[in-house]
Parts: sequence; C-alpha cells; structure tokens
Amino acid sequence: MSEPKRIPSGLARDAAIDILVAQGVPAVEAALVSEALIAADLRGIDTHGLACLKDYVTALQEGRIKAHPDIVTTRRFPWAARLDADNGLGPLAATLGMRAAIESAEIFGIGATGILRSNHFGAAGVYAAMAAEAGCVGIVAANASAVAAPHGANAPFLGTNPLAVAIPAGTHAPFILDMATSEGSRKKVRKALDQGVAIPSGWALGPDGQPTTDPAEALKGVMLPFGGAKGSGLSMVVDILAGVMTGAEFGGRVLSVMTNQDRESGNGHFMLAFKVSAFIDEAAFTHRMEDEIARLRALPASRGFESVCYPGERSAKERSERLAWGIPMSAALIDGLVALGGGRLLSGVGN
Repeated sequence: MSEPKRIPSGLARDAAIDILVAQGVPAVEAALVSEALIAADLRGIDTHGLACLKDYVTALQEGRIKAHPDIVTTRRFPWAARLDADNGLGPLAATLGMRAAIESAEIFGIGATGILRSNHFGAAGVYAAMAAEAGCVGIVAANASAVAAPHGANAPFLGTNPLAVAIPAGTHAPFILDMATSEGSRKKVRKALDQGVAIPSGWALGPDGQPTTDPAEALKGVMLPFGGAKGSGLSMVVDILAGVMTGAEFGGRVLSVMTNQDRESGNGHFMLAFKVSAFIDEAAFTHRMEDEIARLRALPASRGFESVCYPGERSAKERSERLAWGIPMSAALIDGLVALGGGRLLSGVGN
C-alpha cells in the first residue's frame, strides 16, 4: 500500500469547489461546503471531510439533494431562527445556521437556529468551533438515519446523532467535544467484517436481540448507544432538539442521503451560541479556562498515557501540522476526487 500524499489544504479546497460547481452548486455555496469539509480533514476527522464528496455528488446527480436550494429563514423571536434548508447540502445549511446563531449572539448575547429539511452535514464540531472563534460557547446537535436501538429495544430508532460543544480557551486551542451518541458505527462494523475481526462487546445486538461481537450478525441487527440507558437518553435528547423541535424528521424517520431513493432525508440540526461575556468578563473567563486546563494537565497520567489532555487538543495539533504539511490523502481518494471533477487541480498528484 502506497504512502498517503500530502495535499495543501487550499488546493484540496479549490478542487472540492470545482467538483461541486460542476454539479450546479453556485460557487459561493460550493466554497462554504468545501470549507466545512476541509475543516474536518484538517482536524483529522477524515471520514467526515472530502471523503463525503462521492456520496454528495451521487445524491446531487440523482436529484436527491438540490444543488441550488431556496433556503428560507424565519423568526418567532429576535434571537432565534428557523432555517428551512430546502433539501440542500447539509454543510451549507449548518454553516448558514451557525452564522445566524452567532449574529444573534452578537446582539442579544445568545442565538439559536433550528434547521429542517437538511442532509448529512459532516463533522458537528466544525460548526461548534465557529462559535468558539466568536467568543461564544457553541452547541450543535444533529439527528441521523436510524441504525441504533434505544436502551431495552431491539429495533432501529436512533441515529449516530452527533453532539458537539466548543468553548473558547484563551491562548489554548478551544475545548471541542465532538461525539456520536452511538457506541460504534456501521462503517466500522463493515471494516471489521472485511478484515475478519470481531467488533468490541457492547457495540451491537444481533437479529435475535442478543449482544454480539460478530460483525456479520451486527449488520443484520442494530447498533447500540454508548453508555446504556444514559447514552440512549442523550441520543434521544439530540433527536428531540434537532428533529422534534425544528420540524425535521424524527423518531426513526430520518433517511440516509447515501442510500435512500424514496424521499428527502429530512435531517434536522440544532445550533446554539451564547457569549461567555453574558455571565463573566471575557478576560476573567479566559484566565479561568487557562487555569482549568493547567490544573488538568498537572494531573498524573495513568498507565498507558503519556499525558492528560482535553477534548480538542489533539485535533488542534493535527490541524496545525496539516496546515503546514498538507492533508494526507490516499492515492485512491485523490483519484476518486479527480474522477468527480477535481482533475484541474489534483490530476497527477496521486501518482
């Protein structure tokens, strides 16, 4: 297997724009989507970066996602927005939604956006980080197609349902918690099946409703939320915030944009941003956050760990390295992006 090639982030971004524009996405909107995907790649979340483009392009070509949606924003309160994404690209809706929340926070100290009729949006932490960069705490929740069973059930009802929280941390990289509320993912189960290895205990139930570590049985059954009843409850909170409250699909009715042919996927997103200065002077907050991180780092590391770090620290280091040296991409991914329409910039890079 050949070593990955390091692709400058700007080059990768422009190639992604080319790919989307070729599918009829307006250049300005294509740039926003590309920025969101590149932001995930820069933080090392490669499964939610440019690797998503193949599925997005297929959905655009088949008319399952609109290349040029008529996005409409309405407000019942000055600080809150409801964004109808008109079945457009998820990263576009999420970026615009968080921008609206931040704009409201600049005026009122708090802003929120509920998004409906959206699609897969990549990495939730990308949008939460936008808020942290603006001096806000950012919270992002999104529901997804049903692959996981709630605690005590043996039928899919919950998605991976990501939840992200980003908090500015002064001279340190922002605290960014970005997590799925499912214990594992179907993608990882399929990888285990291909490699002929077992999946961890607690990831899935087989079709008989019993726990299984056999990836083949897991694919016939259901995934599980993390942490038993606690994770199941948190995943339902995400579904309620992103689905029930926004007007999006919910309760197991969200479909996968990667596979469904029946109707709009119906994903919902919830974006919240509030100024830390609404509660405490920003300089004082910064000092206290830096003290929090210093106290954390001073803790003795347990066996097998070199040091203690906080959520977002490793991905920030990865981002710095990838900005300097480029995003590592396999020849297969580069060739795939070239085939999608990125050849003007990437042709020959993977050779």
